[in-house]
Amino acid sequence: MKRSTVKTPARAPRAALRPRKLPTQDRSKASIEKILQGTRELLKSGGPTAVTTPNIAAHSGVSVGSIYQYFPNKEAIIHALYEAKLSHIREIATDTQWQSETDWRTFFGKWIRAIKHGEAQMDYDLSMNEAIQFFPGLAGVSQTHAETFADIIVSHLKRLGSRWPEDALFDLAVHAFFLNSGTWLYWSYAGASLPQGIDRLVSSVQAIVTPAMDGSPPPKRPYARRRSK
Repeated sequence: MKRSTVKTPARAPRAALRPRKLPTQDRSKASIEKILQGTRELLKSGGPTAVTTPNIAAHSGVSVGSIYQYFPNKEAIIHALYEAKLSHIREIATDTQWQSETDWRTFFGKWIRAIKHGEAQMDYDLSMNEAIQFFPGLAGVSQTHAETFADIIVSHLKRLGSRWPEDALFDLAVHAFFLNSGTWLYWSYAGASLPQGIDRLVSSVQAIVTPAMDGSPPPKRPYARRRSK
């Protein structure tokens, strides 16, 4: 199915993105997993425009009525799917294995490749990234993820020996995080997750964090600041 480009509407209220109820029984958990998986399949096969409640019901085997028992709308389903993927990515980024890496160049090379490999393993692909632009409620989730991930980068930079002040490191970390967005845009244009995109991402991140690691002074203020707090 051909994907269409649609202008992003106004952001939905956060309350409209919350599940109606959280599953407590195995049967309910299985139903929600089917709903999320069916939604995932729709995104891959037809893009965001294919994600409708009737289509989700058809792909998941869960009735429309049952879907509405758990989620108030299709955007809440996308929200749950998206947040689950991002949570797994953050787990990779904060794994205790990275504490043993002491050379910052080696660390960022291994760390970025592990994250990109993890994205592929958990089926976070171009269609998931495209959903960010289409569903307005994901904007808030995406911003929070960006800032949380920037904090993770800051903690690694400090551990690896950077002496820059906190606000300068956060500014740098946000920039490093959004270099990944450029990789997704490149892959979207190419229509495939070309491996050279990861090599270039590693080189780019290593390049922009070099001043923070080699004793150079931080840039002059102002810096990018946290927006969610």
